[in-house]
Amino acid sequence: MTRSMLVPQTIARWAVTTPDAPAVVDGPRTVSYRQLLQAAWRVAAAVRRAGAGRDDVVGLSCRRGIEGLSGMLGILLAGAAYLYLDPAWPVQRRRHMVRECRVPLVLTDAPDDLDVPRLRLAEANRGLNITYPPKAEPGDLCYVVYTSGSTGTPKGVAVEHRGAANMAHRLAEAFDARPGARMLQFASWAWDAAAGEIFVTLAAGGTLVLAREAVRNGGEELAALLRAERVRIATLTPSLLAALPEGGLPDLRTVVAVGEPCPPELVARWAPGRVFLNGYGPSEATVAVTVGVCRPGMPVTIGRPLPGVTVRIVDASGAPVPDGQPGELIVGGEGVARGYVTAGREFTSGDRFLDGPGGRWYRTGDLVARQPDGSLAYRGRLDDQVKVNGHRIELAEVEQGLRRHPGVRACAVVAGTGRLVAYVVPGLPLSPPDLLAVAARWLPEFMLPSEIRLVDVLPLTGNGKLNRHALTADATPPAGERDVLGETLALVRQALDAGEVGPDDDVFDAGGHSLVAAQLAVAATERFGVPVTALHVYDHPTPAKLAGLVAELMAVERAA
Repeated sequence: MTRSMLVPQTIARWAVTTPDAPAVVDGPRTVSYRQLLQAAWRVAAAVRRAGAGRDDVVGLSCRRGIEGLSGMLGILLAGAAYLYLDPAWPVQRRRHMVRECRVPLVLTDAPDDLDVPRLRLAEANRGLNITYPPKAEPGDLCYVVYTSGSTGTPKGVAVEHRGAANMAHRLAEAFDARPGARMLQFASWAWDAAAGEIFVTLAAGGTLVLAREAVRNGGEELAALLRAERVRIATLTPSLLAALPEGGLPDLRTVVAVGEPCPPELVARWAPGRVFLNGYGPSEATVAVTVGVCRPGMPVTIGRPLPGVTVRIVDASGAPVPDGQPGELIVGGEGVARGYVTAGREFTSGDRFLDGPGGRWYRTGDLVARQPDGSLAYRGRLDDQVKVNGHRIELAEVEQGLRRHPGVRACAVVAGTGRLVAYVVPGLPLSPPDLLAVAARWLPEFMLPSEIRLVDVLPLTGNGKLNRHALTADATPPAGERDVLGETLALVRQALDAGEVGPDDDVFDAGGHSLVAAQLAVAATERFGVPVTALHVYDHPTPAKLAGLVAELMAVERAA
C-alpha cells in the first residue's frame, strides 16, 4: 500500500487483496477484512441516506467492539468525520461536544440522551450494502477528539485525513506492523491513541486485538490476553507496563510506551529480546510526533521526528535555542490539526496554532532539549497541564467543574502522587461527596479529584497570585505522627552525599542516576517497611513526592 493513500482507502484495498485475512479479534469473535468492510459499507450507505457526508462530524456512541469499529469505518467511508461520545462520560459533557460540532447524526447502541437524530448500529449493520469509492480528500476532517481545556471547557481537536494517513503509515514502519501482525487495541476510543492503534494496524493489513473491560486494569489479566492472542505489538502507558509481568510473552516483539515519561527501569525490563519504543505526540499533531528506540543503559529520549513531521525548539521570543538547551517544541508538517472546534462548527487557532515558514505550526507547551545524537529529551511543561495515569488534564477545567457547585467560593486543584487533590474555600456549607456529585455531571471520572480538602484560604505568592507550589508540596497524605518527609529527606541526602538538597529538589537534577535510585529504593524499603522500587523513585523524584508515596504505602499497610 502506498503512503499517499488515506486510511479508509488503504483498509478498503486490503479487503480486496486479502479478503479472508483476520482484521479484528473481539473476545471469541474474529472478523475478516471482507466482513469488516461489508459491514462498514452498509453503515456508510445508512449515513449517506441520513444526509451526512463529506466533512460532517457524525457521533459514535457505543461500547468498544466489532460493531463500533464498523461504525467508525463506515462514517469515514461515507466521507464524514467521527466523534466518539463515550457513554460513560457525563451527559452534559457529551451534549456540549454534540452542539459544538453541530453533529447531525449519532450512531449508537446506547440510550438516547443527546437530543440528536440517531441511527442504531445494529440497524445500520443490517442495511443495504452499497459499495462506492471513499469520499474523503486529504484536507477533509477525519475525526474530532476532545481534550482537557485550559479555559475550563473541553477542546475539540479537528484532525484531517492527511495527518491520519501520515501517522498510520509512518508508525506502521516504526512499529514493524505488517500484514498479519497482531496489535493490541487498549486505549479508550475517546483518547487519540486509539486512532493510532486502529489506523496503524488496519492500514498495515494486520489484526487488531481488542482489550475487553476485564483486562483494563492491566496486570496478569492483560498479560494473559497478550499470551492467548499472540499479540506482537502493544502500546501502553509506563504505569501499565510497570504493573505488567514481562515473562512468558514470546510473541510480543514491539513494546511502545506512550502518555507518560518513561523511566529507564522499564526499558531495562522490557527491551531485552524485543524492540522498545518511546512515543510522543499531542492530539493537535495527530497522535505521534516523535518515536525513540530505547536500549538498556542508554538515556531515555522521545526520539526523532517521524517522516512528514518537522520540529523547531525555541525560546520565549521564538528564537531557536542551542542544542542541549531546553526550549518549547513547535511542530509542523502533515499532522498539524485544522484547529479547535468552536460553536457553529467554526475552527480557531487559539494561541497554539501558528502560521509560519513551511505552513502551519503547533506550539506544544512542552520543553525539550536536542541531544548530541539528534534525539529529543523531554524536560517538562510550560503551563499547568498535567498527566495523571496517562490522561492529559488541564487543572483549570477541573476547577471549573468544581465551581459549578454554588457553595464553592474559590478552589485550586493540584496533581499529587498519581492523583488530583482539590483545595476548596466554601462560601456555603458543603460536603466533599456532594461537591464531587455536582462536578461528576460535567467531568469524566478520570478528572475527578481523589481528595477534597476544605480550607479557609488559598495560599498566595507575594504578588497576590495563587501559590500552586505550596499546594503541591502539601498534596500528599499524612502518615500519622511519624515525620516521613524528614526521614525521606535524610535518606535522599545520604544517597546523594549532599546536605543542601531540599524537599522539592529533583533527585536527578541534583546528581542522581539509576544506581542512586536503586540504593534509595532499598534504603526506603528498609526504613519504612513498605516495598519501594527504583521505578517509584523515578516517578516521584523529589523528597516530598517520594515521602507522599511512602505515606500512602504505609497507610495501605496499616489498613490491611
